[in-house]
Amino acid sequence: MVKVNREDNFKKNAIFHGPRFDVYAEDDQGIIYDFEMQNEDQHDLAERISIYQGNLSRQALYAGQPFKKRKRTVVFFICDHDPYGLGWPSYALKVELVGCPSFSVDNKETNVIVNLKTDVSHLTQAQREMVAYFNDGTVSGAFSRKLAVAVAAVKADAIRGGIYMTIEEYAALKSAYAREQALKEGLEQGEEAGKESERIKTITGLAALDMSRAQIIEFLKTNMELSEEEAQAAYDNAMAAHA
Repeated sequence: MVKVNREDNFKKNAIFHGPRFDVYAEDDQGIIYDFEMQNEDQHDLAERISIYQGNLSRQALYAGQPFKKRKRTVVFFICDHDPYGLGWPSYALKVELVGCPSFSVDNKETNVIVNLKTDVSHLTQAQREMVAYFNDGTVSGAFSRKLAVAVAAVKADAIRGGIYMTIEEYAALKSAYAREQALKEGLEQGEEAGKESERIKTITGLAALDMSRAQIIEFLKTNMELSEEEAQAAYDNAMAAHA
């Protein structure tokens, strides 16, 4: 994982339900993950997963990007009960075509439920260590030692972790607003001006969070689809305008 958050809060108002993410992460392939602990069987796991996936989807595609660019989103629910009573160590949920269950529809959403109460005798060593660690905190081998270190790092990084989602939402919202304004004006010049204003605000916002020039340029290349030269020019222009 290259970016990890703990307990990101998507609850923005009192009308719509927004989940609190126990751990939110994104890897170097751009795949977004949400890891949740479920300590009580409330018989609503499918509905919960649907809501969490819906909120992850808000981060999976920037305004103006083609739908093919949607990032894959993965929700893991780690449960201390067996939600389906089959004894399986994990359950994977998928979308299927009605009338043809063998035909799987890939909408770039992956949902996995981990059953911590499974019979561990048929599991791999790493899987047994994971189950023991999440059940009672036991560290019994190389994998669980790495897992414990990773969990400690996420807990220690809670404050900094909260910044990342703010950046993601900030850039996405500014991009959407700039394009909407340009469309209303119906002028290509207005659209370009909107994009430029969006970039300046995004860049100065990231700089205020102590991100380096290189980090900001990489952010622009990844999330705004700029070339290296365009990203460098956008950074330099924004900082000059903000000086």
